Parts: sequence; C-alpha cells; structure tokens
Amino acid sequence: MTRKKASAPTPAGLAIHAHKHFAPRALPTMVPRARVLDGLAAAGDARVVVLQAPAGHGKSTTLLQIKQACEARGVSTAWLTLDDADNEPRRFFACFRSLIQQLDGAVAAESDASGVRRHVDGMIAQLASLDRPVALFLDELQTVTSPLLLQFFRELMEYLPDNVTLYFGTRSVPEVGLSRLIVDGRAWVVSADMLRFSRDETRAFFDSARELEMRPDELESIYRRTEGWPAALQLFRLSLNRLNVRSELERDVSGQPRELADYLTENVLALQSPELQDFLLRTALLPRLSAPLCTEITGVANAQVLLEQLERNGLFLRALDADLQWFKYHGLFAKCLSDQFSARQPEVAREVHLRAARWYAAEHMWAEGVHHALAANEVGLAADMLDEWGSTLVAEGQLITLERWAQQLPLAEITARPTLTIKVAYAYVFLRRRAAFSPIHAALLRMELEGRIQPEIVLSMAAISADNVAEAFRRAQRVDIEKVDESGFDAFERAAAANLQGVRALSLGDFEHARVALGYARRHTERGVAPFSGGYEVGVTGISLMLQGDLQGALATFDAAAAQSPARLDRMLASAAMTACHVWALYEANELDAAEALFMPHQDMIAESTLLDFAAVAFIAMSRIDTARGRRQAAQDKLDALEQVAQASGWPRLMRLVGWERAARALAAGHHEYAQSLIANIAPDPGPPQPWVLFADELGEARFGDIRLMIQLGQLDRASRRLHEATEQAGGRVYRQIRLKLLEIAWHLQAGSEAAAQNSLVQALQLAAPGGLIRLFVEYGRRLLPLLLRLHHAPPPCLVRHGGYLARLVTACGGDPGADGGDRAPLEGLTEREQAILMLLSMGASNKEMARQMTVSENTVKFHLKNIYAKLAVDNRLRAIAAARERGLIT
Repeated sequence: MTRKKASAPTPAGLAIHAHKHFAPRALPTMVPRARVLDGLAAAGDARVVVLQAPAGHGKSTTLLQIKQACEARGVSTAWLTLDDADNEPRRFFACFRSLIQQLDGAVAAESDASGVRRHVDGMIAQLASLDRPVALFLDELQTVTSPLLLQFFRELMEYLPDNVTLYFGTRSVPEVGLSRLIVDGRAWVVSADMLRFSRDETRAFFDSARELEMRPDELESIYRRTEGWPAALQLFRLSLNRLNVRSELERDVSGQPRELADYLTENVLALQSPELQDFLLRTALLPRLSAPLCTEITGVANAQVLLEQLERNGLFLRALDADLQWFKYHGLFAKCLSDQFSARQPEVAREVHLRAARWYAAEHMWAEGVHHALAANEVGLAADMLDEWGSTLVAEGQLITLERWAQQLPLAEITARPTLTIKVAYAYVFLRRRAAFSPIHAALLRMELEGRIQPEIVLSMAAISADNVAEAFRRAQRVDIEKVDESGFDAFERAAAANLQGVRALSLGDFEHARVALGYARRHTERGVAPFSGGYEVGVTGISLMLQGDLQGALATFDAAAAQSPARLDRMLASAAMTACHVWALYEANELDAAEALFMPHQDMIAESTLLDFAAVAFIAMSRIDTARGRRQAAQDKLDALEQVAQASGWPRLMRLVGWERAARALAAGHHEYAQSLIANIAPDPGPPQPWVLFADELGEARFGDIRLMIQLGQLDRASRRLHEATEQAGGRVYRQIRLKLLEIAWHLQAGSEAAAQNSLVQALQLAAPGGLIRLFVEYGRRLLPLLLRLHHAPPPCLVRHGGYLARLVTACGGDPGADGGDRAPLEGLTEREQAILMLLSMGASNKEMARQMTVSENTVKFHLKNIYAKLAVDNRLRAIAAARERGLIT
C-alpha cells in the first residue's frame, strides 16, 4: 500500500497524532530477517503475530520488513505506535479509528440495522467490509495497561475477520488472552531468541558498513558478546573506530546487556564532534524532537540538517513523518544518553527540560509541556499548563489523563489554583477516588467560605457521587441553567447542573420539568463540545421516557445516540452511564442477548466510574438476566460485585438495594424464612423520609419487596394498606403503576379472587402495551400465565389492538401463543413442602391433619395450598388433585 503523506503538525499539536501512524523508514544497513519471514510463512493460519523481546531486539525494524512483505503481496497495511497516554480510552479509540481509516475504502456506516453498540463491533465491521487482505501493525503494545483496552484487544483478536492479520511489537505481553489463541493455532509468537541476529546475519550487517574492515575473529567476538542483540551490534558498528573498543574484542570480556549498551553508547558519543555530542545529550531528553524545539534547547541553528544527518548515519534516530518534521530516538539509546547527561550535568538537564516545557506551552501541546515541566521540577509551570489543558480534558471526559498528571503535582500547587482545583475535583469525583478527593473537597469548601469561587456545580456532583441527594439537589437548583450563551468549560458545567436538575425533577415524578432541564443540558453540551455531560443527558432522558411507560421511545433515544457520532461510542465515563441505562431498557424489552452483549465490554467501566443509580440498574438487570438463563452463580457474582462497589464507594442505599434484590430472589424460590432473615439484616435508611425516588429504586425491590413478602406470607390486610398508600403516591410514574398492579394481581390471587386478578392484569397491560414493557410481567411469569393465555385468546376490547404484544408476553412467560385457549401453562416448580402437602391432599387429608403431620399451623397449610392452586392454575382441592395426576405429580 502506498504510504500517505503525513500532515504537518499544527500549533495545537496533531489532533489524531499522525506521527503515531508512521512506520520506521528502511535504512541501507537493514539486514533482511529471512528466518523470521520464513517462520511466518510456516505459521499457517496464525492471524495474530506477536514479536516479544526486550528493548533493542529490532522488533520495530522486523515489523517494518513484515509490512513491506505484506505490501509486496498486495496486502493493505496500516501502522500504529502506542504509548502510555493511549490508556485514556477516548484518545486510544480516536487513534485506532484513524488507523483503520488509513486503509482506502475502510469506511462503514456508523450504525447498522441492529445499531453499533461496541467499538470492537464497529471496527470489525469496517475491517470485514474490505474485499482484500489487511495487515494492522501495532508497536509498543506493552504500554497498554487499561483494563478496558485490554478487554478491547481480547475481543478484537477473538472476533477478528478472516481478511485481517494483527502484528504486535511488545517488550512483554499484556493480558489479552494470547495463550488460548496460541493453543488454537490462531497466534504465533516471535521470541527474543528468534529476533537475535544469526552469525550470517551479523556478518551481513557488518558487510553493509563498507567503511569498516572486520576480521572473522572480530566478528565472532562481537557475536559472542552480544549474542546477536541487534542494538548492541549497531552500537558496535558505530563505535569500532575507537581503539579501546576494538582492542576489547581481543579479550573475553562479558557483562550485562545494559552495561554493554552503556559502554558502547559512551564510545559512540566520544566519536562525535563536541558540538554534536552536546546536541545528542540535550536532545536525548526529548521523547519527540523537531528542529524548532531542538534549536530552542541547544541554540543550534541548523538543527534540521543535523536531525536528517543523524537518521542517515543510523544513530538510533528515526523520522515520525514523511516531511521529516518530527523524530524520535530509540528508547535504549535515549535512556543511555539521558542517564549520562542527567548524572553529569543535572542543572543543564533541568534547563533543557524547562526550555522544552516553555516551548510546548507556547505551542499549546500540553501533554509534552507538563511532562517536561515536571522533569524540570517546575511544578508551578506544570500546574498552570494542566489548568489550561484541564478544561478540555474534563469536557471530553478524559479524566484518567487528568488524574494521571494531577497525581504528580503537590496538593498545594493544585489548591493554589481554584480553577484547577475544580477540574481535578471532577476527575476524582467521577472516577470515585474518595481518598484523593477528600483534601480537594476541603479546599473547595474553604474557597467557597472565603468567597474566592462559587463551586456549586462541582460540589453538587460530589454530593450526588456520595449519594448525598439532598445536598446535591440543593446546590444544583441554585445554578441558572437557562443561560445558554457560554461555551467551553463553562458550558460543560452548566450541562452537568442541568443534568442534575433533570434527575431531581425525574425523582419527583415531574417529567415535564425533567424534559426541559435535559433539553438545556443538551444545548449546553453542544455549545461546550462536551460529550462527557452528553452521555449522562442521553442516559437520564432514556430513563425518563421508560419510567413514563415509553420503553420504545427510550430505546430509540439510546440507538440514535449510539449512531449519531463516533464520540458516542467512546468507552469513556459518560458512555458507561449511557450504556448502563441502555442495558436496563433492553432488559425491560426482553432483548436479553443485546443487553448482555452491551453490558459485558463495559462492565468494568460501569462498576468503576458511574454514579450509584447507573451502576445499580445495569448490574441488577444483568443479574436478573443471568438468573433467567439459569446461571445462578453468575447472577450471584453480579450482586457481589455491586455490593463491593457499594462498600468501596460508601453507598448504603446501594447496599439496601442489593439486600432487597437478594431477598426478592429468596421469595421467588419460596424460601420465605430466608428472605425474612435477609430483610431483617438490611440496614434501615437513617434519614427522614424524602419526597424523591431515585431511578434505581424504581427497578429495585426496596419499595416493593416488603409488600411482596406480606402477600406471600398471607398478611393480606397489611399488604392491602401498603399497596393503597403506594398507589396514591405513584402519580404519573407509569413504570411504578405497573409494578404496583402486578403486586395487586398477586394479592388477588393469594386472596383467591381470580376474576379480580384478571381485571388488575387488564389494567396493567393497558399501561404497559404502548411502550412494549415485557420483563416486569416475566418476573411474575408462571403465576400470570394462565391469566395471560385467556386474555390472549379472548382479549377485551381495550386490548384487541395489542394482540402482537400479548403474544410476545405469553411467549416470554413460557407459554405458547399459538395453542388453543385451553393450552395449559408450564408448571412452576413446587417446593419440597408443597410436594408433601400435595401428596397428603391426594390422600384426602384435612387441613388440620396436614398441619399435625407436618408440625405447622393450619394457616401455613392454607398458605401453601394457595400457592399450589396458583401453580396448577386451579381454584379448589378436587381440581388440584386432577391437575396433579394429569401432570404425573401424583399417582
């Protein structure tokens, strides 16, 4: 493939870091690595190739030769060099999309019929759409440490299209599931031993240096000392003009690889002119070099000429773009030089870093500028730059990057700058770094008290993150969200406040005010170009629609956001919030496969960085999916993980939600005593009753579990009173009204009034049918199924137009909508006690006799009989016995 010419860097730096896509240039001294290339040819069907070796083993050069061989065969290629900063998900995915875009024709629609919900899906779809073989080269894989990105690579390698091969260069292999791929024959590892030069390759390497005349014994000595280590061979080639180096070859001297590299580097340096030595030492401190930057730190006017000369001479310098504007030293060579320079002239080295920092600051290249300012120990300058840069980092959700640099600054430097304190606070709040946030929080409160700043918005975010809902709402309500003439960071903050005002209105059941507030949040997000706040706005908007019963509208909102732009797909923090809400909506629509596929790649991010309600709805919904599919341990694991999040974050409300969810599972399994013990251990809410209900409480059992328990224990009077109170308070919350109707149905069935239960079911279906809510009913499924079948086959006029919905509901609850009206519902499993009572029933035992034989009260017998009748879909003893015999439960 023809290399595309890299564009020149702008003053603000490269938006997509074009230098990262530039492969090393082929040098005249490059030795063909026939052994590696032949090994690749023999590797068969390996679709993932990993070159793993320590620094200086020629991984990048070998990758270049593989790339050239691929291009000679007509394979389309693209290159990406990774670095530590790529552990910020948003930056990484921008670079990876840019990698794919290097391939002509690799343009796919941003959404397909089912909606692109994961980065890996979108990128695999783009790659698979190509009608030719593709090779992607990724160097420095060892720099990737983010769990999300490691998960991305695992999925990418697992589902790699047949036309794509991945080539990695790395010093160590991160946890990306490589072992299984090797066992399956889908991956091949080129080790350090394979990358070392053979004797023949060593001879060929020195033959290319025509200025050197090497004796066979000298070549053998070099080979023996280096064991074919490519970096050391190059250092020997560059230093052999020194007599001491040549004379060393006559002695059998050995040492550690790094000691050899240091020795040879020093001798390479000694061969250069004093001016060039000084240039090399100073510029070795720079991760990236350009002529203007080199001139700034060295005073050399002809820096461009020197850089090009160094690259031609093989002095471990390579170009990072076709225009020869940016260069980079080999890491091993730069490390050796910079260590020497910093040890011998520490003050000069510090001055070099300071000059570089100021140059980068003038160019608005903040990442490099902060790096050099810290290296110069100019923490004040670093803090000033991070303050400037922080506005963009927060608005775009690059909080991991902000945290990484903030952790390297003294706290006093941060708190000396109120605006930087606010930005760092956002990072710590949304990343849930409680210990790090504590002193920042104290500083903000002190600044507020002194009248230096008005940190209402960030402190409201801190309060909602700590689940201090009253404080969060109080502060958010003070913010004028209708002021829409701001941009940048100010617009981001107002978007955050508008989102929180929307949550408040939603929790009060005031859906109109929620809609208005979220509309303002959307406008501020657009003005501030702040996808971070935008993800939360989409999530809360979708939840608002679902709680009003409009599940289809909620799903459309999520799908539209996912398809709107690539930024919506970024695995950044706000995307996790939006995804959490989307998972809940898919669960309620009974799209369990889609919900699971969406949840799994985002699980860690949802657990680590979202606010309480977002984490709760995603994990509880996923736990219920596991339960529905018979994965009891997996369901338990999800609740355990959520409980750990609650403990780590100091969220007692989440602990209560998890406790009630466990109790609900016990009730559903008929373990009433165990459920009661679980409920007894749930810590009560210590605060006074509040008028609001946060949206996770709508999904959870905290408001409904006690009513369900009363019904199942036969405490119908108490349950009736609680049901009436809850219904009075439901207002326009359609989702809650449906849940209460379902409890009302259970009450009627327990009371033996099937006709009343049928009537309540009709009312529930009228509320749920327009939005297509399914799982609410499935949670009661088998007890509802006989009633649902009758309504499906003989619907009342109010449900006639919802026949398709009723059929889906019957199927979801385990019935057959195609059978005739007499179709019998599948039997819900009887407990051991119910089976014993059924056997006594078939023998004609009275309630009193059953109670005596089983050592329980008559009320307990009556309670179990009602459960048996409900499960067999009958209403008296004789029908129960007949149904049980027909099903083979008794003989």
